[in-house]
Amino acid sequence: MAKLLVTVKPVSANASKFAFGSVLCGTLFVLILASLHVLEPEFDPTWRFISEYALGSVGWLMQVAFGLLAAAQIGVAISIFPQIRSITGYIGLAILAISAAGVLIAAVFVTDPISVSPEAATFSGKMHSIGAMLDYTPVAALLLSLALTRSKPWRPVRKRLLVSTGIALVAMLAFVLQIPQDGRFGPDILAGLFGRFLIIADIAWLLIVGVHALKLRKQGGA
Repeated sequence: MAKLLVTVKPVSANASKFAFGSVLCGTLFVLILASLHVLEPEFDPTWRFISEYALGSVGWLMQVAFGLLAAAQIGVAISIFPQIRSITGYIGLAILAISAAGVLIAAVFVTDPISVSPEAATFSGKMHSIGAMLDYTPVAALLLSLALTRSKPWRPVRKRLLVSTGIALVAMLAFVLQIPQDGRFGPDILAGLFGRFLIIADIAWLLIVGVHALKLRKQGGA
């Protein structure tokens, strides 16, 4: 017996605007982050966090990038809200909203250098860490992908959504396993590398959702 598909509303004009904003913000985030690897080469990408770019000569760009990431998350959440018809999906939306709030906190409060011990952390550094710990975008992506692809309009991107989600979840697990128990990092701990894989997978998922929502608007939600 074929699996029953859920009927959803067409993507509205307002929802498509948020989808477009999400795609734009996500793209700008990628461009800024890539440029910071060139502008601030002193931060080794294998073990230094992307947050540390905020400590460099053009650190404000990293804060702007975090703001754009939060905007991309919010844009996706609003654009797909009418498409959600299950508890799983609503939980995913809630987690995505919490993640966006965490990223905004990380944007406002600049991190401490990775060399600073947990005991010597500043207020700004502690707040940044709290914001980062609220970001569970991969979990939201999994729940939302499962919810969205129960409807016919989202079936064409099912594989892409689940693959990007799977990569994000694996990267998140690898990143967590890299965190030393004593909070002291060094070149032998590849937290920066796995953190970058994680953020790329997160952005990929956001862009897939945003672009498909725009396509559905053009197709009249068919």
